[in-house]
Amino acid sequence: MKPTTNLSLSIAFIAASMMLTNCESINKNPEITVSEISEHITYLATDSLKGRYPGEAGHNLAASYIHKQLSDYGLVPMADNGYQHFKVVTGCSLGKSNYLLVNNDSLTLDKDFRPLAFSSNAETLGEVVFVGYGFEIETDSLKWNDYAMIDAKGKWVLVLREDPEPENMNSEFIPYATDRAKATLAKDKGAVGVLLVNGLNTSKMDQPMELNFDQNMSDAGLPVISITREAANQILKGSATIEELENSIVEKKKSVVLQSKTSITANTEVIQNLADAKNVVFMVKSKNSTDANDFVVVGAHYDHLGMGGKSVNSRMPDTLAVHNGADDNASGVAGMIELAGYYQNKAKELKQNMVFVAFDAEEMGVLGSRYFVENLPAPMQKSSVKAMFNFDMIGRMKADSIGISIGGTGTAREFDSLLTSHKPAFNVTFSPDGYGPSDHAPFYSADIPVLFYSTGAHEDYHTPLDDFEKINFEKEVEILNYSTGIITEVAASGDSLSFQSTGTPPNQGQRRTRLKVTLGIIPDMAGIQKDGLGVDGVRNGGPAEKGGILKGDKIIAINSQPVTNIYDYMFRMAKLKVGSTAIVEVERNGTKVVLLIQL
Repeated sequence: MKPTTNLSLSIAFIAASMMLTNCESINKNPEITVSEISEHITYLATDSLKGRYPGEAGHNLAASYIHKQLSDYGLVPMADNGYQHFKVVTGCSLGKSNYLLVNNDSLTLDKDFRPLAFSSNAETLGEVVFVGYGFEIETDSLKWNDYAMIDAKGKWVLVLREDPEPENMNSEFIPYATDRAKATLAKDKGAVGVLLVNGLNTSKMDQPMELNFDQNMSDAGLPVISITREAANQILKGSATIEELENSIVEKKKSVVLQSKTSITANTEVIQNLADAKNVVFMVKSKNSTDANDFVVVGAHYDHLGMGGKSVNSRMPDTLAVHNGADDNASGVAGMIELAGYYQNKAKELKQNMVFVAFDAEEMGVLGSRYFVENLPAPMQKSSVKAMFNFDMIGRMKADSIGISIGGTGTAREFDSLLTSHKPAFNVTFSPDGYGPSDHAPFYSADIPVLFYSTGAHEDYHTPLDDFEKINFEKEVEILNYSTGIITEVAASGDSLSFQSTGTPPNQGQRRTRLKVTLGIIPDMAGIQKDGLGVDGVRNGGPAEKGGILKGDKIIAINSQPVTNIYDYMFRMAKLKVGSTAIVEVERNGTKVVLLIQL
């Protein structure tokens, strides 16, 4: 974070730090003020919190700060004295039992080989076969099968990474070229393990791949090990070199396979690092409620990317520095805190209770909000949550011609009239879709109306440059005051909103291209469910809904091929064609259901 020249911000930071350190209560103004917004953001986005990464010291300080603010306003703590605890995987590390023997020669861990983060843990012995790029592709314009002339069952497969057209951003190989996809196919072919090696076209450096956690908790179902070209050539000794094999494939655009005379024995041990995560949960109890079990939720996530790096979605992955996340999402948390104080002062006017939540682990795949929805603290029930208002990145309003965006406007029949009756001084863009990459999505998946307030992404998004001095505090106050018009009409009314489903879930980002065929589901991207892909939502009118897939199902197979996670699903779907019929097996309430899905 750059040193600020703004004296008022410096004073605000010092005041906020002293407040937390000394645990002194403060005289809190129930109105939404610039000074308090700046205090909250300045503290949460300070370097000393080191990017609020779940489970780390700065993250815990942030949670304590939010807890104290809500307590000072007089809100009622929920769950476990205001905290809702759960576990998250924050990364992975190598255990002590990793080894790789080529015949009887031992290779060196981290120098010659390294298991990948999604490797399963096993001790495995087998011969090695080289299977080129490890493809099995059959489309109208591309036919390529590296397994056609060789039996991989019971063997280790040695596979080149990437594809033979690395410079072609529109290559037809792309959907099949991920490491996960190659591991899935190898498992289908009966391989006992995968050895991945970078050819010269992929990397001039000859070293094992880094142990980067891809934020998905599911493993490949077999050991997957990255090895150097030197190690690969030791395995292929007497036959050919990796460089020769790669050149032949690239030049001839033709599959090359090889049965080696080498056996290897390997043991892989990759340990997932668990951390304590926690949502901060408080309630404004209505003093005018006709039903004590009606609730409106206001939320914002407080976690961020820590020190950055390649495994946390930093847009500067090679820069290890504090990712302060002033806009993303200290700004939203500050807004949530101020709204909590505002509504605590108006408890007598509310006919519905209000729950204020600082969600954890949003950057890992909305894990905190999903956990909250699936484990609502007493006395909440899904049927009693009338609406959810989400604030994520509200601190950098653009020019008035752009203003802010509000998502989810189509998720309740009443939202259109409510929103049009409140006209702010700045421009507002409405989006009806209830899906989205933020904490409102799990609520929408639970059939709860949502509104998502955001000023949108910017050049500093997910970089160390997202600092507090770039926040427009005055404009954030305007946004929050505007939001109270709609929130108050919902919370001060005894009437329920009429939920309605909207739109198509956004395509999840993939490497260089997207799937041509989809089912129309919201998948469990984080791999929370095991031995299958959880269905978090189903698009209206999509193939999944028409074929009978329901929200809450777990897809376990497509066309008799197992699906254990999102990567298996993407690999299976990449092989399907528009107009074809897929046999999809799902697990529903402990029972297997077989469905025919017209694509």
